[in-house]
Amino acid sequence: CEVHPCWVDITAELTSRWDEHVELGVAWQVAADYVDMPEAQSGRREQQAGVQVTTDATSISFRYEHPELPLETRIGVDMPGPWELRDNTIAARLALDRQNPSTLRLRIEAVDHADPLGVEEGAKREKALCARDHSAAYLTSPGESPFAGIVNRAVRDVGSFSLLEGSRDEWLTPAAGVPLYLSLWGRDALTAVWQAAAFDRGEMAVAALARLGRMQGTRVDPDHDEEPGRIIQQARTGPMDRIGKTPFGRYFADQASPFDYIFALAHAFACRGELELVHGHWDTCRRIMEWAEKYGDRDQDGFLEYETTARGGPRHQGWKDSDNAMVYEDGRQAGTPLAACEVQGYWFGAMQVMAVLAGVLGHGAEALGWWRAAGALRERFNRAFWMAEEGSVALGLDSDKRQIRSVTSNAGQCIATGIVAEEHMPRLVRRLFEPDLFSGWGIRTLSTENPSYNPLDYHLGSVWLIENATIVFGLRRFGFDERALELARALYDLALLWPAQRVPECVGGHARGEFAHPGAYPRANAPQMWNESAWLLITQSLLGLQPLAPLDALAIDPALPEWLPDVTLHGLAVGGARVTLRFHRDADGSSTYDVVHKEGTLHILRQPSPDSLRAGAWDRLKALIEGPVSV
Repeated sequence: CEVHPCWVDITAELTSRWDEHVELGVAWQVAADYVDMPEAQSGRREQQAGVQVTTDATSISFRYEHPELPLETRIGVDMPGPWELRDNTIAARLALDRQNPSTLRLRIEAVDHADPLGVEEGAKREKALCARDHSAAYLTSPGESPFAGIVNRAVRDVGSFSLLEGSRDEWLTPAAGVPLYLSLWGRDALTAVWQAAAFDRGEMAVAALARLGRMQGTRVDPDHDEEPGRIIQQARTGPMDRIGKTPFGRYFADQASPFDYIFALAHAFACRGELELVHGHWDTCRRIMEWAEKYGDRDQDGFLEYETTARGGPRHQGWKDSDNAMVYEDGRQAGTPLAACEVQGYWFGAMQVMAVLAGVLGHGAEALGWWRAAGALRERFNRAFWMAEEGSVALGLDSDKRQIRSVTSNAGQCIATGIVAEEHMPRLVRRLFEPDLFSGWGIRTLSTENPSYNPLDYHLGSVWLIENATIVFGLRRFGFDERALELARALYDLALLWPAQRVPECVGGHARGEFAHPGAYPRANAPQMWNESAWLLITQSLLGLQPLAPLDALAIDPALPEWLPDVTLHGLAVGGARVTLRFHRDADGSSTYDVVHKEGTLHILRQPSPDSLRAGAWDRLKALIEGPVSV
């Protein structure tokens, strides 16, 4: 199967291994019913019309007769000899001699007459995608380590999710997953593009920022949970969405997407160094923060709460957005409005980013205001959410402002955002790796000690690669290198269990010592776009990469595990420069790097994360002196 923006080619090659001449009948079965994905999942049609079928000598056309859905599917037929269409079957007779293959090909073209895409225009979009893939950084390692292959495939996979829709600057905005989420989801797209930014110089991030910024909320619309300044949760274009059977054509009930927008801008700027990029999206970011203060903080208590108003919308709007995801420590469901812990972390991180970007733009007073607001939120958060008895962060605050005292993976996301107080972090890190949370394949979404634990439930005990990659990032950010390597190894071993190392959307929470394979959530997407970008974040974390394109600089602090002692990163683009770096682990367990090749001006220096709790002033000076420096 070969996919193009305008069509899909499906090819079958038949070869006879017999000595004598052989004749046989072959057939393709084809049909089009225009069922939407939610209808296929539920088994219930909610929109239906006739399908007109026409044929000629080389093709078949299925045209949907719904008055609001001008959809058509054209099938070009390339088969030796005459063929005929009978009962949705393309049939033909083939004559084969020994070792003389015959190729059968169907070209399937989906046509939306409301928004047609010509071949020439499709070729332009495919060219843009190819350009992104060809310019992206990639890995090599001695002995062709599977890890390098996983990462290189992930770079291509992330690009392959590009929707190639909208205006030219939006084409590389990605969909979320296959087969269920082949549409635009705000937090999925923005999360993936900032995680991939170091590898593709923020190309996909720039596209996602353009598209999602233009879709920003402008009014209060309870039917779509829209509020001024909010970033969409999803924008589907399926049949039911287009005729108004769902609110999801342009839907907003999510509290992660707005802040992911700000994170994506920060990462794109760090990789590209283009001040005009920040200027172009600054008003969008300000409107996001105004939304948080006016609409996100529903009761003005200094925390963000959510409560869905749209009919058919999700019950929960945090990281865990399934209807049964938020549970008390006794297993009972928590109602809404609700303040989820990781959402406060996203808000905190966005405040800090806004402070930095405001400073870059020369808005000194605004920068100071955001920085102070972030500090105040951090103090409030640790007073309200920290569970001293558990050594963890509460899952949330309920409508009565009581802690939802479940022990969950969400606490690991709070580490990554930096909202957890420094004095609590060591204990929280230890808590995440206790057996009720750490399965050996990753950190579970819910402790096994909770009565609601189910190893194959979406958010009540499963393991998510994307979330665990975020935790790896947080562990390295704050200097917990040994734990970061331990978790990265678990995820690497997990990937090796699956075909092409594509980990499904979420896998089972079964303990590694209990079963040889964790299993997967039923109907899990594989691949899931942000599971692929997760490998790029893991790589960036292991290598300690921090692009600083506005300063023509790249900070590096590698921590290579035993299973990855030598790896080379080729063609890393930072601003207008490009560099190839070899990283290697020494016999004493320390890691270093060499500059193999460099084009353009780039100051390369070794520095631990500025947030590391383990690196003091002497460690930073020593790293600067001993690390290879290149200008």
